[in-house]
Parts: sequence; structure tokens; C-alpha cells
Amino acid sequence: MPIGLVLGGGAPNLPLMSGALLALDEAGLDFKVISTTGAGMVAGLLYASPQKPSKDDDLVETRRTALKATQFMGIDDIIYRFMPINYKVFQKPGPFAVSFAPTFNDWFLKPNGEETPAQRFTRDWWGLVAATLTPSNLSMSSKGLCQAPSWIEAMVDFDGLVENLGDTRFRLTAYCVDDRKDVTFHRDDITIDHCKAALAMPFIYEPFKLTIPGETKPKTFLEGSAFNPLEFNPGDVMVENDIDTIIFLDVLGYRELIDEPKELIDAWVQSIIAPLTRLAENSLAEFKRRREVHANELYVREMQKAAESASGSADKFRAASGKIEKRQELYKLVDMLGCAEAGLEVFADRADAHLAEHDDEELREVVDMAKTQHEDFAVKREQYLKRKETELLGRSAPKSETHRSRTELLRMPFEKHIPQEYWPNVLDWSHSNMTRLFKIGYETGQAFVQTHRSRIESSLGRKLSETEFNAAEAAE
Repeated sequence: MPIGLVLGGGAPNLPLMSGALLALDEAGLDFKVISTTGAGMVAGLLYASPQKPSKDDDLVETRRTALKATQFMGIDDIIYRFMPINYKVFQKPGPFAVSFAPTFNDWFLKPNGEETPAQRFTRDWWGLVAATLTPSNLSMSSKGLCQAPSWIEAMVDFDGLVENLGDTRFRLTAYCVDDRKDVTFHRDDITIDHCKAALAMPFIYEPFKLTIPGETKPKTFLEGSAFNPLEFNPGDVMVENDIDTIIFLDVLGYRELIDEPKELIDAWVQSIIAPLTRLAENSLAEFKRRREVHANELYVREMQKAAESASGSADKFRAASGKIEKRQELYKLVDMLGCAEAGLEVFADRADAHLAEHDDEELREVVDMAKTQHEDFAVKREQYLKRKETELLGRSAPKSETHRSRTELLRMPFEKHIPQEYWPNVLDWSHSNMTRLFKIGYETGQAFVQTHRSRIESSLGRKLSETEFNAAEAAE
């Protein structure tokens, strides 16, 4: 069964996601579905279709170079200490500023990992001078502080997106003001304008006008992650593609991001981030609720089907319903243990309630591991679920039954790799922070593959080669 990837919002944390994606790519993972919102869209597009310096360049190498380059999008630390704004990414609005943006991006935004600290300081200093002197029409009547992010076009190959994706389904979600709902763009439709629409964070960017297929007039869009930071299954794309495992990179769903502001700019950033952390929590909870509702509906339909096929035979009905109930029991175990990957607070309550009703010492051992964030939890959980699968469904259970019972939601555990004392700096756009986040993301991705190797290989339907696995094994 294939793997799905969900990339959430959170602009300053782009290198965190990029580092994790690089580790997953080096480990040999590929994805049937990629669902993105906000900054996750940038990471997803850099993974899927980075801009090649030459058309003959290798896609994989170009992808890895593009992901690594995100760590150099910050501002030199000396400058950032006195001017804590990423003037390279958030550019002034106005006709002249927009026309100057491609030249500015080429000179000052394109990252260069080979620079010395002195060269980086000089480039960022002249970038500040250029940004300061660029004329703008910003006024009290403006609808946003910055021009739409045109710099994405220099980093992403939109013309080659469909070809580069191959069989992978790519989804990008924005919020339509006119329709008062989320709108999902498919890979065949995505252009730079769709990206501008999907990044139009209120107050930072002016709402973006875009004409969508089937419409004659443009509609107004805002950033999707401002309303739903995680799109787990837009348009049922995960269900339709029979996704077995969903890996999600969520950088907003951590309350450690909320802290006492360091200065005025940080206070403004906190005012944006604080509600988004709760929205991210709600997105995850809502997806789990919908998945549970779907499982219950499936259970009822199958029970009805069993009753009909039994043709009045009580023995046949009991046998059929018994199999369905066993699969439902396995599903509940998978869902409960999956909560440990998504958040220990939710998991603890569900686990204690389940163990209060079921005497299962092996499960209690797995639960205790999860609560202490034991590094062997994922391995132990997989062993336990495989045994329960055999016990409940039998070794001859159809693959569709085991898949339906064991779809898993795996969260990239960034919080386990970010030191507690470093959380107040996570939202900074300084060069040192961006490079540090990339390293943390990369190490997190390596550890993730190491921890979930069994599950990943099961979903991919193949063993990771030793070359692929050695890249992830370096985290040990």
C-alpha cells in the first residue's frame, strides 16, 4: 500500500520540513499523495519539482540541493539582531517593487551555501539597503504589508510539475473568501498564481484574486493554513488512493511555540502563531473524528451486508458478524496506539480508558513505553499489532481487510529533537536559526525512518536497500 505525505503551514519553520524531507528522500521513500497548505506548499513543491539550472540535471540531486538551500533563506545574525524582519522574503508592495522583485531575488535571495560569513553579511547588508530604498505604495488603504511572494517562481519548475510528479497526486489548499470554504487545487492546475493565493496570509499579504477552472470571474483567496493548518484528506484523495500510511509534518501544533515575546516584532508573530497552534490541534482532532465516523459507518454497512447474505441463517450471521467485530477491534487498537504518534496528551486518556476495560498486559507494556516516549515504542507497537492481526483476522485475511484495519497516521516528532531552551528562537528568521532548524529537521527525519522502518517497508511493499537505510541509520 502507498504512503501519503501531509505538509502543514508555518513559514519560519520551512527548513525544519525541508530537512525532514531530505532525510526521507535519502532513505528511499516515495509518496502516492502529497497534501500541502501554507509553507508546506513551498516544501512540497521544492521536493516535487525544483527549478533545474539545466534541463538535463538529475531531478533527485536538484531536489536535494533545493531542500538544502532553504536553510540559507534567513538574514545574517548581525543584521537580524537589529532588524528582526526577513526583508528578503517579505517584500514591499507597489508597482515598482513588484517589477524590481525578480532582480532583487536574483541578487539577494538566491541562497549560496558556499558563502563565508563575511560574504553573507555583505550580501544581506546590500539586500537591506536595496529593500529600504525600493519605492512602495504602502498606505493605510493597503490590504496587506507585502507583495505576493513572487520568489517562489525562481525556485519551482511549474512547467515540469506534472512530469516530475509522475504518478504522485499533489494537492494545494487555499481558502476562498467568496465561497467561504477551503478549495483544493490539483497538480494539473497549479501555477505561481495558485501559490500566491495559497500564501495570502491576512495582514501580511493582500488577498489574492484568482480565476479557477469552471468560473468566469476571479475569486478572492487567503492562505489555507490560516483556517486549517493541516489538510489530511482533501477531496478524499487519501481514501481514493488507498493510502496505507500517512506521514504528516506539523510544525504549528506545538504549544511550545507560544512564549513571552522578545520584542515588538516577535509579539506580532506570536499573535499569528498562538491561534494557529490551536487550529493545528483541531485539524488533527477533526481528522481523527472523521476517520472514526467512517470506520463506524463501514462497520454498520458490513453488518447489514452480513445479515443480508446470511439469508436468515443465525449461525452464518454470527460467524460473519464475529469476523467484522474482530476487525473493528483491531482498528480501534490501531487508532488508539496511533494517537501516541500524534500527541501524548490525547493518547494517555484513551489508553487509560481502554486498559480499564481490557486486561492485556502486553498492551499495557506498549502503552507505558509510549507515555515515557521510549525509543522502542514504534517497534514494540508494530510487533503487538501484527500479533493481534494474526490472532483476530488470521494469517489468511485478505489484504484489503488488514489495510482497512491498520491505516496509520505518523507524526514527524520534531518536538523530541528541539531542546527545550531553544523553543523561544524557533520562529526567528536569522541565518543561524534557519540552519539549525534544517539540521534538526534532517536528524528528526533520519530517526523517524529508523524508528518506523518496519511500517515504511510494509507500506512501500519492498525492503529499504542497505544504501537507503544507512542514510537513516546515521541518526543512531
